[in-house]
Amino acid sequence: MEHHELRVLADYLHTGVQTANTWARPTPGAVGGELERDERAEVVFGEIVSPVTGAGADELLKKIIPTIDGTKYGEYVSVSGIRSSVMLPPKQRSWAGRLFSFGNPMSNKPLESTTLKYSHTLSVETLAGGSDITQNYRIRLWGYVYKVDELPQIFGTMLFPAEVRDTLRNRVLPIAKDAILVNGDTWKTLPGGPDQSIPKINPFIRYAYNKNATDGKSGDYQFRYDIGNVDESEEDLYFDFDILNGLIVVGIGIRADAAGHLAKTALKIGGDYHPKGLIPTTLANNPLVFGWAYPYYPADIPLYYAIPSFQSLGSKPYLIWNEIGALIAQDDGAAITANALIAALTGVRIEMKG
Repeated sequence: MEHHELRVLADYLHTGVQTANTWARPTPGAVGGELERDERAEVVFGEIVSPVTGAGADELLKKIIPTIDGTKYGEYVSVSGIRSSVMLPPKQRSWAGRLFSFGNPMSNKPLESTTLKYSHTLSVETLAGGSDITQNYRIRLWGYVYKVDELPQIFGTMLFPAEVRDTLRNRVLPIAKDAILVNGDTWKTLPGGPDQSIPKINPFIRYAYNKNATDGKSGDYQFRYDIGNVDESEEDLYFDFDILNGLIVVGIGIRADAAGHLAKTALKIGGDYHPKGLIPTTLANNPLVFGWAYPYYPADIPLYYAIPSFQSLGSKPYLIWNEIGALIAQDDGAAITANALIAALTGVRIEMKG
């Protein structure tokens, strides 16, 4: 049936000038993001064609967040649209076809069915950075549309209770919740939906800049909001969690500073580095690079890297739960200037309190 085919759920083409530090907020109707009353949909992945001048300079499409059924999802999904650090690059231009997925479609497993789910409308909001955007850019969100009466057959029952197993650190997080019969009325209460009861499970992807210079002593730079190391809470990559909050970290990425003073990057959980010894992330050799493939490939080749997953690095996801966890970066002994680094983290957010 045609409504089970992968399709574009929202398509936003911005033309003209977007003034520095202003938001663009297209209506769902303007992006083709409206459903019929007897339809439900889930967003699986997105694509961003970034604004670039005729001279080849990046323009600052600083932030993109989705809105589903009128609910802003920036707390969970906040991505860069700048070409150098684009986090949802066009699929056909992504290295080895890799891309970030919000979750697995048509799944009844709670920790995999983290696609963005909505019943009525879908759109995006975009923020220009510190200079005007003068070139066109485009954002597409892809996924599946279902008829309400088909949902029980396709999804059956969402298989709660569930648990998270961190085999690397020998930890288990139980997720206590009654199974949910999937139908039109319960659709938005499923993982990835805006009307979930506790515990909530959502996809998680965000970026952060180093608002301050690093210490120049190879110490840990924490992308941490409460001490002013990042601009805003949606850039916070420092997680001080109690027993009612968790995050499965699926992948991390970082782009090195142009001066080449970034040395290493890692997760730090419960006081320990993961992986042990950290990951070398120098300008010349960075396995955590994401966004535009230049300077590793010529500038005229439109190739992009997805944010690396730990699985692609030969490891497994990590669990941050009832402890402090953070993404950290270290310089090589020379300070990295403010806003010269951009880091990214992907995962699954679990909240067991409102």
